Amino acid sequence: MNAITGIATSGLRAASLGMQAAAHNIANLATPDATRQSVALSAEVGGVSARVVAAPADPGAPIEDVAAMLTYKAMAGANLFVLKVADQTLGGLLDVSA
Repeated sequence: MNAITGIATSGLRAASLGMQAAAHNIANLATPDATRQSVALSAEVGGVSARVVAAPADPGAPIEDVAAMLTYKAMAGANLFVLKVADQTLGGLLDVSA
């Protein structure tokens, strides 16, 4: 795996984790003792690191969670596009050198 695919794969994992956390929050809106979740993203060599952290209670949280879902969906789409282009480029390079 080259650097580009590693970065895009880690971004895709981070987007997936973010969607899971937002879905958890939305699914547990009516649960009285449910703890809200958030995702902490940090840059690292070769991509991004993501981890679930506890989020504070917030009355506007459902709107923020829906916005987060849309953001993470766009993030996943962008990383999938990068993986697709990297795959096509590698295929093209293999065709030229064959």
